[in-house]
Amino acid sequence: MNMDRAIFEMQLSVEATSLYILLCALIDQGAPPTLEEAIRRWTGTEDSMMAAVEELVKRCILNLSLPVPKDIHLHPTTRDRWC
Repeated sequence: MNMDRAIFEMQLSVEATSLYILLCALIDQGAPPTLEEAIRRWTGTEDSMMAAVEELVKRCILNLSLPVPKDIHLHPTTRDRWC
């Protein structure tokens, strides 16, 4: 999945932007884009990652219901769905 550079125009937190980039990288590497996989590479706390997930959900970048199970795939939506 190609990262959409429009993510930088969304005025998201550093953590939410970082999580988006991390999820895109996981997909590009063929790894499952799950919370379990992301937390292994996350440099912050699990709480900061969960706050980033919530922010991405609120902005429609992730189309999920909260709370997010740790094994569900987190595929970012296309920018035409972002709010």
